Amino acid sequence: MKKLKLLLALSVLCLICVVLEAYFKGYITFNDTKKTSETIVEQENIEKPTVTQKPIATQKPAVTQKPAVTQKPAVTQAPVRTKAPKETKQPIKVLKPGTSRNVRVLIMSNDFESYYHDNIKLTCDNEFKVTSRNKTTNYSAGKKISFDMSKKNLKRGKFIISSKGGHGIKILSFKRRDINPVYRGTMEIKWTKNGFLMVNELPLEKYLYAVVPSEMPTESDMEALKAQAVCARSYAYNQIKEKSYKTYGADLDDSVACQVYNNIPENERSRKAVDETYGRVATKNGQIIVTYYFSTSWGYTADGQDVWNTEEEVPYLLGSLQTLRKNSVKGASTDLSDENAFRDFINSENYKTYDSGDDWYRWSVTLNASKLSERIDSALYNCYLSDKSLILTQRKNGTYVSKPLKSIGKVKKLRVEKREDSGLVTELVIVGTNNVVKVCTQYNIRKVLAPVYEKINRKSGTSVPSYSMLPSAAFYIDIVQSKKNTFFKIIGGGFGHGAGLSQTGAVAMAESGKNYVTILKHYFNGIKVQDVKTALK
Repeated sequence: MKKLKLLLALSVLCLICVVLEAYFKGYITFNDTKKTSETIVEQENIEKPTVTQKPIATQKPAVTQKPAVTQKPAVTQAPVRTKAPKETKQPIKVLKPGTSRNVRVLIMSNDFESYYHDNIKLTCDNEFKVTSRNKTTNYSAGKKISFDMSKKNLKRGKFIISSKGGHGIKILSFKRRDINPVYRGTMEIKWTKNGFLMVNELPLEKYLYAVVPSEMPTESDMEALKAQAVCARSYAYNQIKEKSYKTYGADLDDSVACQVYNNIPENERSRKAVDETYGRVATKNGQIIVTYYFSTSWGYTADGQDVWNTEEEVPYLLGSLQTLRKNSVKGASTDLSDENAFRDFINSENYKTYDSGDDWYRWSVTLNASKLSERIDSALYNCYLSDKSLILTQRKNGTYVSKPLKSIGKVKKLRVEKREDSGLVTELVIVGTNNVVKVCTQYNIRKVLAPVYEKINRKSGTSVPSYSMLPSAAFYIDIVQSKKNTFFKIIGGGFGHGAGLSQTGAVAMAESGKNYVTILKHYFNGIKVQDVKTALK
């Protein structure tokens, strides 16, 4: 009996030591975050910001208007540049990594199709356990377990999977980029009538390890990766504050609706970028800003107000010409709202900008009027359902009104109605045989003109087939008439919404010797980069 008691005491002592070691290494944290997921809401379109993510005058634009992950061009498509010597400025203090607060990430199904899973199969690289209703079952490393909606004993259940060491939970029921993803932290699986919800809870800094490589190739210059890490961290803190995913029991999801997480696994360089910017966020007027980022600019960045159609200016998101040197082109216009000025800018090879080496810097696509007519009604209807005030039908007196849509008929003409200073198109008129419709906001315009079946020709001459959105809303239109049909040739530049940090531009700036703070201050007007503890005081 004495031996048994001694053995039990030693076991408890060992368990305490393991827990303390995991805590101090940041594998586990203790918090009182309330986990609720009782009411299920419909999934938002992954490319459109929710109302709560829309910017107000002083703060909140969202990072939601990037193309789907499989469509997003890698920043490494830009040609390799010769690196200049690093800036000779005061070194930036590196904060020592420590234990961060936790974040809860809603994990989507295969190809980011749904929040709901019909079945989940997983294993773990280490020993792991499953806890449900105060009952815990232990499993050896490599043991496969599954959750299936057809099993009645799982109904209304919630299961917490945790592994020894706090990492190594491998999902076998879906893949990310052709591999089974592995997650740190714990995995919560909850039954709902629509399917299982899967929420990964882990320290926020560890979460960023797998966001950075999913959003920017880790072959990029380290200072660009650090800028990406600060953007991702700032965005995550705002999502936690917004509570947009509260009904799912999460802070954000793992798709482009928020920012992509673990689509590409973490690696040494992504961990380095996060650790060397530990806890740093972008702030303005004492508030953590929501750090927009997108793939590639067309040589100009756009005002946040123009991109998200806000009533007031977003002070840290002011568009600007991205030429490498001020006035590098004699007589260069900084106002591209004029149609001719925009065409000259897009067609000129004289403007050398941070993004001009990238393949998406310039592109073109030709839409067949007949084919466009076949799908235009559906596209307009979906945009109308999202926000009726942004899809307007012309009345007999020439004015426009929001009203239930009827068929536009055959598309006869596309006309740019409004172009912003950056060159971004924010109003487009579509003239059909039955109706004339005005489409407002760059997002809706890109959706309505989506080259669903057509090839997009890029700067290098390579082409990419079929996209769910036009690459950007920085374009002009030429009408080409043949004997049998009408074609709309769309010539444009850039990839993404155009507000905030251009990832391609950030890489070019880093390669020219700029550090991550300089890069962030270039793209976000009047900000500071500081420790989150200071920002949250």
